[in-house]
Amino acid sequence: MTNEYGAELDCNGYAPSIVQDDTDFCYICYGCREKLDRHEVFGGANRDKSKRLGLWVTLCHSEHHIFGTGAVHQNHEVDLALKQSGQMAAMEHYDWTECDFIREFGRNYL
Repeated sequence: MTNEYGAELDCNGYAPSIVQDDTDFCYICYGCREKLDRHEVFGGANRDKSKRLGLWVTLCHSEHHIFGTGAVHQNHEVDLALKQSGQMAAMEHYDWTECDFIREFGRNYL
């Protein structure tokens, strides 16, 4: 299966990440040896779109994904920075304008 841009999707519907080059490491700390989780940059109603378009990163489970003070699900600034990186990656990779991005995801994070 492929997405609308021709990227191959894995068995879970994920295109290769366009936000993070090396998904074998945590996107935030790059060195954690803890279990890594995939995190869709744009969740909720946009979760499947994030998967399909490669807008996801890997995060160490406790410290940067779920529980730590710098975890994306605990810290608004970290979450916003990730969304901004995701928006910039999408605009560059898919050659979108801000209006194109807003049309896809409903708002501008920049």
